[in-house]
Amino acid sequence: MPAEQSGYTRALLTRWSRRDRLTVLVVAVTTAFLVGSTLLLTAAGAQTATIAGELDTTTTVTHHNSFAAASANTTDEEITLPTATLMRPNGSTARFIGVPPNAPTQIADASVGWRRATIPSPNQTIRGPVTTTTRQRFRLSNGTTTTLEIQSHAANDSLFPSDWYVANASTVRTLGTQNTSAFVIHPGQNASGLLSVPQNGTPILSALVFLFAGMREMLIALLAATVGSALLIVVVVYNVLRMSVRDRLETIKIIRSTGGTPRRVLTLFGLRAGLIVTVGVALGFAIGVVVTNAVVNAATYIGLPISLTPELTPLALGILGVMLTVLVVAGVAAGTLAARSAATRSPARLTATAQPTSTNDRSRFARLRTALTPTLLDPRAIVPTTLTLAVFAVVVILVLSFAGAIAPLSSPGEATISEADAAHVLNSRMDTGYATVLRSKGIAASPEILLPQTIDGQPFLALGANYSAFASVTNATLTEGTTPNGSTEAVIGADLAQTLGVDVGDTLTLGGSLSPAITRVTVVGTYDASGIAADQLVVPLSTAHHLALRPGVVQYIRTEQTNFNDTARMPNTAASSPISVTGVSAPDITAVNQSVEVEISVKNLKARNVTHRIPITIGNTTRTRSVTLGPDAQRDLTVSIRPQAPGNQTLRVGSRTLSIDVFPPNSLRIPSELPHRAPPNATLFVPVATPTDEPVANATVSIGSRTTTTNANGIARLTLPNEPGAYTITATKGDRPQASHNLTISESAQRQLSAQLTVTPKTASVLERPKANVTVANPWNTTLSRELVLASPASSRSRNVTLGPGETAAVGVEVFSGSGGRAAPGTYTIRLLSNGSTLARTEYTIEGDDRLFSSLATTGEYSSGAGVGQAIRSVFGNIQLLFVTMVVLAGLTTVGTTTATFAQVIHARRRTIGIYRATGASPRRVLVTVLTDVCLISIPAAVVAIGLAVGATRVLESVGALTIFGIRLSTATPVPLLVATAASAFVLAVLGAVFATVPFLTHPPTGLLSDSIAKLANRYRSER
Repeated sequence: MPAEQSGYTRALLTRWSRRDRLTVLVVAVTTAFLVGSTLLLTAAGAQTATIAGELDTTTTVTHHNSFAAASANTTDEEITLPTATLMRPNGSTARFIGVPPNAPTQIADASVGWRRATIPSPNQTIRGPVTTTTRQRFRLSNGTTTTLEIQSHAANDSLFPSDWYVANASTVRTLGTQNTSAFVIHPGQNASGLLSVPQNGTPILSALVFLFAGMREMLIALLAATVGSALLIVVVVYNVLRMSVRDRLETIKIIRSTGGTPRRVLTLFGLRAGLIVTVGVALGFAIGVVVTNAVVNAATYIGLPISLTPELTPLALGILGVMLTVLVVAGVAAGTLAARSAATRSPARLTATAQPTSTNDRSRFARLRTALTPTLLDPRAIVPTTLTLAVFAVVVILVLSFAGAIAPLSSPGEATISEADAAHVLNSRMDTGYATVLRSKGIAASPEILLPQTIDGQPFLALGANYSAFASVTNATLTEGTTPNGSTEAVIGADLAQTLGVDVGDTLTLGGSLSPAITRVTVVGTYDASGIAADQLVVPLSTAHHLALRPGVVQYIRTEQTNFNDTARMPNTAASSPISVTGVSAPDITAVNQSVEVEISVKNLKARNVTHRIPITIGNTTRTRSVTLGPDAQRDLTVSIRPQAPGNQTLRVGSRTLSIDVFPPNSLRIPSELPHRAPPNATLFVPVATPTDEPVANATVSIGSRTTTTNANGIARLTLPNEPGAYTITATKGDRPQASHNLTISESAQRQLSAQLTVTPKTASVLERPKANVTVANPWNTTLSRELVLASPASSRSRNVTLGPGETAAVGVEVFSGSGGRAAPGTYTIRLLSNGSTLARTEYTIEGDDRLFSSLATTGEYSSGAGVGQAIRSVFGNIQLLFVTMVVLAGLTTVGTTTATFAQVIHARRRTIGIYRATGASPRRVLVTVLTDVCLISIPAAVVAIGLAVGATRVLESVGALTIFGIRLSTATPVPLLVATAASAFVLAVLGAVFATVPFLTHPPTGLLSDSIAKLANRYRSER
């Protein structure tokens, strides 16, 4: 007996039919689906380590409303920073933060290459947003006022915003009195994978943590696919094992009759199922690895922006180990369940199930029921078919939700401009001046900075932007509260507010995304917008610059979708220039046939090397200069040109122009910067030079009846008349045309410095940073001390100077350095003041460069979709590849599963099919009959499957299980897509039925019949 049972055992475990091999293939395809998806996701996780270089810290900060409570719960490694908010006399607020004496000056693991994570050491001073030491008044929480001396910040690498006041901890606790709260910095460890996401606090460097947390959410969503795949495995294995049990009823009967227990039978079929599933899982594992790498390589070969390298990392192996183990266990359970009825039934009752009999009821209802009842197939097949199609529909709806939220990540009508050669938007660096160029062409533009954030383990996207510009592009509308006013205020999208549980008036602690930093903002409004825009926290650009990038730089510019080649917006004169001339400078005065040094700034905005010849013209003289620039490169050139005729000439370089006064070569000139008012009997130094600033010696200088001559340096020491009045200073030498300068002598005149003020470049695009060059001289025979004020469109700068007789001083100042370094197109005036009087003034022009606009439009930087989409797509290489792979593999799995389901049903009807064939029915007729039955089963199964899938995804959405990167995925799939999904499910079911039926049609009819029925059929055929 044992030997005989051993033979049965070996037969049950090792002799597999074609159906069993089909099951192995179905399990393999299902496993390949999970393996491929997991490898792509974990590869994306590994790729994030290259995105931000050293952004691998989990140091976090938390805010506590009570300093005492925070101090009581901190460890020696943690840093407690008291903070208080005080009121200024004008009603504005100021945040003070205190640094304890034992605080480190730098958090080493949070520093990056371009910025250190520095905690300022104030010593006994208070440092704040001032340029010089000043005294300011504040109102304390107890109602009293105090005056504090504030010094300027010592460094710009501080973790804290520049508008925070930094003092020692004891000072802040005294100032805060009853309302002192605290920040606590929790040192962390370097992140090593998707599980290294801090669950408490805000990372002070959050880009990598955000990506890890978001991908962990995607892996959790993938768990739903694992559960669905396990259900498919259960359905397939259960159906196949049911057929195996039916085929082996005699074997089971013998085992039971010879002493085999039900437990032994269940164990054998459980092991049989386990072997089938294990082989399928192993094969699917290999297929998933090979196919995923092959697809990535193929996508790379055809030019898709793929940057993934799927590898079996320890993280991937750990995730796959859990998933694949679940599949094997599910298969064993399905096999055991399929054999349960046969194993527990009495051996005497182990017979084949009788075929259902037909009815002769001819009522109208009965005829309808007969018409809707399958002819050959068991109507009960609708249950496993519905379940199989429902799992497919769930996968499709989830993928559509992912694609709808992450792939485009923008509303129709939006577009993005980012750096041409940046690997991804997080590494893109765009000058904010591009937005000005676009606006000058009537195109709405919003310069923006992505700020990945994570609070208490929940990732979400903050966005640095001017809310009005953001709203103009996204059509966002404020539904509650007000717009931000200042760096401490923010507005939040309605969907993100629901995700985070944030209301208007709540405060949030934000960390740096690309730079280590800490700040705190108050949500002052809620807005509504379509798509991803409603899942963001919008903070001012000044706040974003503290958290990510230097002022004047953004990552991308969101614009309205537009045709950049629209000639209505782009003049034809700018259409062909590959290189933009961004700035031109040259002397205001020169002489005929004298060399003029023209300084030219050029920039290549194309994503390739460009060579271009730039024309330089003055009067009838033209020169050209060839320049070669790499992608996005810029360069300064100097070109010499000689004007050939006197008069006011126009210098033209590309599309830019300057006005230059050209004098005869032997002219004399007294600088116009010389003072025009003077006190009586004063001594004035008068310089005489040529138009090219060469000093003229031995020139005669006269005023009234007083005359003197210039020395070797071209300077005349001239004593002015005693009598007030209007005079003219003249300079002559030989037959040269004389030079003159008007001067008024008055008792009330003050001695002023002479000043020369120029701006370089004189005419420029919005991408240039104009710089004022100031030269002041003391033309009097006495020492002068003056306060000079340089008044520019952005700010006023003051400086005290003391100059002895004849001394000079020079200084250069960036004109727009106080406002991000940029200005809108237009003509601007800059003045140098002393004691309220204007010493010098000049104008310069910022142009909305048509040529620059043309280059920008054709560089390849422009692409559809918002910047968030660009970033996420680059994180995953090309996330559409992941989505397509998931849908295709899910479709293959569904075909295999429905094939196994219908194979089980058809197997149960093989005798009926055999009778059809034996009595003359052709294979085609049998196939048509089976497909008709499949339609009767699959159509309602597909409809019910869609309903189940929609219901299941809505439940997941309602419990918050479908939130990825802080984006609430919407499962509100449009009806046309649901219809398309149902149609696809139906087609897959039909394909499965065809694959399951064809093998039965290729067998001879007698092979489908038992001996007795075969004889009966042969006799019936012979009688006919």
